Amino acid sequence: MSTVTHRVETALPATGTREWWVLYLLAPVVLVGAALLAFPTLVYDRFVWQYLWGPVVADAAGQPVTHEGIRAVRGYNAVNTVTYLAAVVYSLPGLRAYLDSLDVTYDARLAYGFAPIIVAGGAMRALEDIGLLGDYAVLFITPSIYFVVTAVTVLSLGVGALARNRNIGSIPSIVGLVGTVWAIGAVGWALWYGLSTSAPLRVWVPVATTGIALGVTALYYWGASLVDIAHLRHPLSLLAVFGQMWDAAQNLIGVTFLGYSPKLVVTNLVYQATGFSGSTFVLKLLVTGGIVWYLADAKEEMNHTWWWLMTFFIGAIGLPMGVRGSLRMMLGV
Repeated sequence: MSTVTHRVETALPATGTREWWVLYLLAPVVLVGAALLAFPTLVYDRFVWQYLWGPVVADAAGQPVTHEGIRAVRGYNAVNTVTYLAAVVYSLPGLRAYLDSLDVTYDARLAYGFAPIIVAGGAMRALEDIGLLGDYAVLFITPSIYFVVTAVTVLSLGVGALARNRNIGSIPSIVGLVGTVWAIGAVGWALWYGLSTSAPLRVWVPVATTGIALGVTALYYWGASLVDIAHLRHPLSLLAVFGQMWDAAQNLIGVTFLGYSPKLVVTNLVYQATGFSGSTFVLKLLVTGGIVWYLADAKEEMNHTWWWLMTFFIGAIGLPMGVRGSLRMMLGV
């Protein structure tokens, strides 16, 4: 640990204390608020509106929108992509402190308990794309949907902790139950909509994307058995590979057969540069394999909680995009 890092950690309150939570939650609010007061036009109009909030409004409206002469378009851009990634990274210490306060066990059961809620989030995003959420659409557009899913998860964890303490359930089972009910409802709504319209229902799309992701994960598991790194076949590693490859598979199907283009900035740039419909698939396969390999190899040296969070989030980033893309293409949106 560097001297600077040690001094910073010494000056900060102990993680999980009331003072730490106040500092952790208020610091970004104070920094952003101060920046808005000092440079309102630059910070709000040229940053928040143009790259963060404007795209959300444009997505809900289904067309570009303008504020103070500044045009915002729907979708991801380099600025909001980096900002959302930074927000995810910043959220990790808070998530860890909250989970530690509930005395959770960081194991595969907890990860697979979280998975249905993540799937539900992806399905809700697809419902918004379809136009089924009406006035509530803005709640299920990035980044608003992150706060909604986080709120549901936090509440489910709290209920799960109460159930565990009363010996009537466990945290993974309660969180998994909430997520499963939500996911079934959201996916069922999408299917009902597809069956009730005259548009062709491409059921083969989710079958193909899920099948490809499962196939690659199975090949990965087989290949990992040939290498003397035990944690390559850890359930969290498998979830990470499956989540990312589901997203890669929906990109592959959409671009190759249905005329879609990758939504994320980096993957779209690679596709535009190469003109190869499988570029996202290959890129995600290589990057995911490399990251999972590194984390598996470093597991014994890393703090277990941080290893769990990092490995879980790899899969958690891919899962909802795989669900969203598969449902959208199934319904022809």
